[in-house]
Amino acid sequence: MIVGYILVSALAGLIVSVVAFILGASVWLSIGLYALVGSATLVLAPIARLLVVKFVNRGKTSQTGEGERPQIYGPKLEPVSGQLVAGTERPLRILAVDDDPFILELIPMISAKEGFSNVTVAASGKDALGLLHGSDTVFDCFLLDISMEGMDGIELCRRVRQIPRYSQTPVIMLTALRDIKNIGDAYRAGATDYTTKPFDIEDLAGRLRIAQDTIEAQRKTDSDVQGGTGQHFHPAPYHGTELPNVYDFKDMGGLVSPAALSSYLTQLPRKAVAGVRVYAISIDGFAPVSSLSSPKQFGALLENLATATVETFGADQTVMAYTDTAILLVAASSVTPLPAINIEINIERWLQGNGSGEDGRIGISVGGPVQLQGTKAERARMAMDRVIALSQTRALSKQSRPVAGLSAR
Repeated sequence: MIVGYILVSALAGLIVSVVAFILGASVWLSIGLYALVGSATLVLAPIARLLVVKFVNRGKTSQTGEGERPQIYGPKLEPVSGQLVAGTERPLRILAVDDDPFILELIPMISAKEGFSNVTVAASGKDALGLLHGSDTVFDCFLLDISMEGMDGIELCRRVRQIPRYSQTPVIMLTALRDIKNIGDAYRAGATDYTTKPFDIEDLAGRLRIAQDTIEAQRKTDSDVQGGTGQHFHPAPYHGTELPNVYDFKDMGGLVSPAALSSYLTQLPRKAVAGVRVYAISIDGFAPVSSLSSPKQFGALLENLATATVETFGADQTVMAYTDTAILLVAASSVTPLPAINIEINIERWLQGNGSGEDGRIGISVGGPVQLQGTKAERARMAMDRVIALSQTRALSKQSRPVAGLSAR
């Protein structure tokens, strides 16, 4: 961004000096005007940009449809203030990382106005990692810009997730990039939310409150996250069935929480929605399989199922999440969507070939593909509910005839 200001200043100075020279000014006067106008532009351009962002966001009002808040596919959490509340050990500690100094000045001001006053800033990914490794401060939320010189925000997010204490910390990407590739890469790297510049002040505050809710829920339900290793997996409650609390899914960049998957589907740009399909992959006989397996064996099965799914759809085209009934929700971007039966065959063969389907005991049922429909706030829930119902219908249809079990193939 600083380079951009310099280029704009140089261009403005050049234009003024050339015009002055054409109108009869001396060479020295033209050079002086170039330096004067260029310097003035370098000072005034960021100030003007800051004022424009401020007034644009002040003028924004809530709208229905495209402007609605996304619904989170998981446990409903009541909003809490960013201020210290009963039962909270400390207010939300935020680390904002951006190479634009004016954004780094703006974020603490906006956050403080909305009740989040504990904000630390870093001007690069390198500086941020230095803070994380060299400070005793434990941050509760990250705001990361994607487009930074050197280490970009996606790589920084990936490295943050490799630090055990931050394996579950909310990460909000704050960027001007709105294309499906960068959005998908961000979530696959471990982002939990995504908002674009110029950002709406109320929208950013709302996302920080969601992060606060998430941190509060983690503090109440899981004191073992810090000090663990690798990428942990906590399924959100769904239909009352509970899985073991923690799995260690290593190198599964496409596997996110249900809330993050919901956020991903909500943040997709309109032009990309038509190319995304949602699937649900359920384990046939989930209850018997889970009861006959140890937590370690069942965790390995879920990891293998996710790996097989990535192999089927493509690592750079897939964002996935497990419900707590071990239904794998998949958002896949593809020009030619795969039929459900082909997915069943590919995944079951992979499981059988990698030791997860011996003796034909493990089969899967696929619901979908389903295209995203409805408003931004509705599309995730509508698609997820539908594919789950389709996968369950598919499983029921196979109980009386050997259609998709491993033993039938």
